[in-house]
Amino acid sequence: MRNDKINRNLVYMKKSIVALAFLLVSLPGLMAQSTHALSLEDAVKLGLDNSKQLKQSKNKIDEAITKFNQAKDAQLPSAKVGFQYLNAFMLTQTWNSGFTQNPLQFPFYLPAYIGTSSISEPIFAGNSLRYAKKSADLMVQMSKLDAEKDKDDIIFLVIESYININKIIQNQKVVEQNMQDVDSKLTEIIKYEAQGLATKNDVLRYQLQKSQIQLNQIELENNRKIAVYNFDIVLGLADTTDLELTDAPYKLAETPVFSDLISQADSGRKEILDYGYQNKIADINIRKIQDQRLPTLAATGGAYYINPTKRLIPEDHTALVPITLGLALNWDLGSLWTNKNKVREAQVQKRELQTDKDIALDEIHKEVHRTFIEYQQALEQLKVLEVAVEQAEENERITEAKFKNNLVSTTDRIDAQTLLYQSRVTLELAKSDATIAYYTMLKSTGTIHL
Repeated sequence: MRNDKINRNLVYMKKSIVALAFLLVSLPGLMAQSTHALSLEDAVKLGLDNSKQLKQSKNKIDEAITKFNQAKDAQLPSAKVGFQYLNAFMLTQTWNSGFTQNPLQFPFYLPAYIGTSSISEPIFAGNSLRYAKKSADLMVQMSKLDAEKDKDDIIFLVIESYININKIIQNQKVVEQNMQDVDSKLTEIIKYEAQGLATKNDVLRYQLQKSQIQLNQIELENNRKIAVYNFDIVLGLADTTDLELTDAPYKLAETPVFSDLISQADSGRKEILDYGYQNKIADINIRKIQDQRLPTLAATGGAYYINPTKRLIPEDHTALVPITLGLALNWDLGSLWTNKNKVREAQVQKRELQTDKDIALDEIHKEVHRTFIEYQQALEQLKVLEVAVEQAEENERITEAKFKNNLVSTTDRIDAQTLLYQSRVTLELAKSDATIAYYTMLKSTGTIHL
C-alpha cells in the first residue's frame, strides 16, 4: 500500500512538472496575444482600408488615368531636333555632267555639319485623337467600376467571415450549456450510485457523454482559432490578435420582394454597367474605322543648319540656315474601298457584345432567383427548428421526470438530453446560415450593404 501511494505521488509530481513546463513555454505566446473587440461595421471598415485587392484596383485606376493623359498628350505638337557631322571623301575630284564646259572641282576631304529641327501640329487627323481620348476616358470609368465590384466582394467576404466566427462562438455557448447540464447530471448519478439507485454503467454513460462534449469543445476552439487567424489577415491585423465579436448581426425578419431584387440587379450589377461602357467603346471603334478613310492635315515647320566647312562655327556666308513653314496633307485613297469590311467586323463585334449582355443578364436573374429562394427556405427551416427545440425541451423534461420515477432508463435520459443539445446547436447554426443567405442575396443584386 505504501509503495502504491509513493507511485501515485511520483506520477502526480511528474504531471505537475509537465504542466508547469507547458505553462512556462506557452506564457510568452499568451502574453504576446492581444484581444480586439470588433463590431461588424468596424470589421467592414478595416477590411476595406487594408484590402490588398482594393489597393491593386487603385493601381489599375491610376494606370488607366495615365493612359487617358497619354491620349491627351497626343494632341500636343511634336518636335524633333538633330545634329550630324559628316566626312565625305571625294574619290573623283572632278565631275562633268555634259551640260557645262568647265567640270566641277572638289577637294579630296570634304567635312560638313548638318543640323535639323522640325515641329508638327495636327490640325485634322480623321478624329482619331478625339476617339482615343474618349476611349481612354471610358477605360478609366471601367477601372473604377471594377474597383467597386472588388469593394463589394471584400464587404461580403468580411461579413461572411464575421458571421462564420460568430457561428462557432454561438455553438461553443450551446456546448458549454450542455456541458453544465451533463456535469450536473453526472454529479447526481454518482450520488444515486452511492445510494444503490444507479449502476456503475449509468455513471460510465454520463462520463462518456462528457468526454464526447469535451472533444467537441476542443474541435470548436481549434476551428475558432483558425477562422480568427484567417480573419486577422483579411482585416490587416496582427495574426496574433484574438477577436471578441461584439454583436450577432442576424437577418431573420427581412421581407424582400423578388421584383424589387430583379430591378436592383439590373441597375446595380457591375457586370451590366460594364457592358454599357464596352458598348460605347464599340461605337467609338466603328466611327474611328470609318474616319480612317478621311485625309489628315497638319501644320509643319522646320529649320536646317548646313555648314560644309571644317569649322564648327563657320566664317561669314559659308553656312545655310533655311527655315520652312507649310501644311502637310495625306490621304490614303486605298482606305476608301478597303475599310468597309473592317467596319462590318466592328459592327458584328458590337452585336456580340449585346448578345453577351443578354446572356449575362439571364444568368444574373437566375442567380437572384436562386439566392432569394434559398433565403426564404432558410427562414422556413428556422421556424421548423424553433418548434423542434421546444419539442426537444419538453421531451427532455418529461424523460427527466420519468427517470426520477424509475420509468425510463439512463440511456433514454441521455438520448433525450442529446436530442435537445443537437436541436439547439442546429438552430444556432441555422440562424447564421440564414444571415449569410440574406447577404448572398444582396450580393447577387450588386447592392450589398449592412
